[in-house]
Amino acid sequence: MLWQHNGVNLRNAKYFDKDLYSKFHRLHDGIAMVDVDSVEICQNKGCWKPLAIIEHLYDTGSTKKKYTNIVEQIGQALNVPVFLVYYKKIWICYNTRVDSLIFRVAQKYPISTPLKTHSEDEWVAILRQIQAKHQKVCTHAK
Repeated sequence: MLWQHNGVNLRNAKYFDKDLYSKFHRLHDGIAMVDVDSVEICQNKGCWKPLAIIEHLYDTGSTKKKYTNIVEQIGQALNVPVFLVYYKKIWICYNTRVDSLIFRVAQKYPISTPLKTHSEDEWVAILRQIQAKHQKVCTHAK
């Protein structure tokens, strides 16, 4: 398994430095990279076509601008939508300790929309709509 090493699940390991490659890369002059947060792909085995590029970050309430020009260029090259997604954990019911995520989403390509707040269900519906549109043309559809 990709995230396992010697039987240890590294995805949840506190000592696993997920930014190790980024740190390595910054040590060397003359090269440049950007971390692509998420690529929504076709769910059909054998296809896995990129369907959307998602730049996501935890919503701290900061008004600092998040630059998306590189992921917008990637989305344009792939001809797929690009989204900027801020997410935050919220408590739905304090007594039962049930929590959820809330999202603020802006589309950056091919159209640009302002940030709009979405529940988990609403954001999943947007992603499912992207999947459904592709399923109509996917040659690997079941």
